[in-house]
Amino acid sequence: MKMKWCKWAIMALALGCFTACSEDDDTVGDGGKPGEETGGNGGGANGSDSTAVPSPVVALGAYVLNTGNWGGNDAGIQYLDFQTGELSEDLYAAANGEGLGDLGQDLCVYGSKIYVTVSGSSKVVIMDRKCKVLKSIPVATEDGTPVEPRYMAACEGKVYFTAYDGTVSRIDTTSMAIDGKLNLIDAGAQTGYDHPEAITSANGKLYVNISGYSKGKWLAVVDAASFTKLKDIEVMLNPYTQCITAEDGYVYFVSNGNYAGSPSLTPDQYIYGTMQRLDPETDQVEQVCRATYIANAGEKMYILYSEYYMPEVARAYVRDLKTGDEQEFMDMADLQSANGLAVDPASGDVYVFDVPYGAASDVHVYGADGTYKRTFEAGMSTSKMVFVTK
Repeated sequence: MKMKWCKWAIMALALGCFTACSEDDDTVGDGGKPGEETGGNGGGANGSDSTAVPSPVVALGAYVLNTGNWGGNDAGIQYLDFQTGELSEDLYAAANGEGLGDLGQDLCVYGSKIYVTVSGSSKVVIMDRKCKVLKSIPVATEDGTPVEPRYMAACEGKVYFTAYDGTVSRIDTTSMAIDGKLNLIDAGAQTGYDHPEAITSANGKLYVNISGYSKGKWLAVVDAASFTKLKDIEVMLNPYTQCITAEDGYVYFVSNGNYAGSPSLTPDQYIYGTMQRLDPETDQVEQVCRATYIANAGEKMYILYSEYYMPEVARAYVRDLKTGDEQEFMDMADLQSANGLAVDPASGDVYVFDVPYGAASDVHVYGADGTYKRTFEAGMSTSKMVFVTK
């Protein structure tokens, strides 16, 4: 079928539907059933012998975040068991007897807990691995005005999340309490310096996309240890949902540009969606290639690229991060409305989220070489998969 980038998809880009943490300090037990932890500590074979040969990564399954519909209060979390191949019903609803809320924005698995930002419901929910709520944290200004939390990153026993009051907040994972809040917006900030979005950690720093609701062009840099803002780095227009630290140690992020091809623009004004690379040692940034969504696996970056007004440029491809070589991966015409992708760190299988308007999402599974394997139906507006490994 022909790819249809509907108006809803542009709203998703403007309002947000999709880097966060996926670090597992504990593992899921036999059978890949969520919540059955084995007490793993992320070390070598016995957690203490640094000379031991590392065991191969085994993916037991993946948590699937469904953002839900705007105002629908139908966000949810499912679990894909790799041993049985089965996708669960909504784990959150089953464990808590109620829905997760309105617009599940981001999901992070860190240690023995799951963290989810629920943007429309202005809360961060902390759960055990079975999605039973341990704590729900309302996100609001000092006067009690609800604020939309956005994206997450984790490091050194802390989980950080951005929010639309221009802040990054820090959660202590032991006490499950917010122990710090940093305002990124300086006095006299330039027009468009607001709406912090995707966040990642690298080299002792946090890097935050400042989208400015499509008018921003900065990465805010924060020293994680002191939790203070260091500087802003100017980048291409509208850095938004994607900011990740790849296995090569570099930070990769996507700026969505100004929706090239719009009738309101002339060709010389087009700013295309672009993946950029930042060296966390020097904070130098370079443009790499066109992109909308990215997912890293070793030396490869899997990329979906599309411009709403220019469907003819849409492509899915794999870029070698060392050589720059690119290979086509799949036919974007097979998708109705792409909403992200994820790569299994063990098998190399690639999961592509296809979100038709008003219908449940399809998740298409491909081998690392682009060979189609299968499609399964998930919830409404699937936006994230976090793999559980041992």
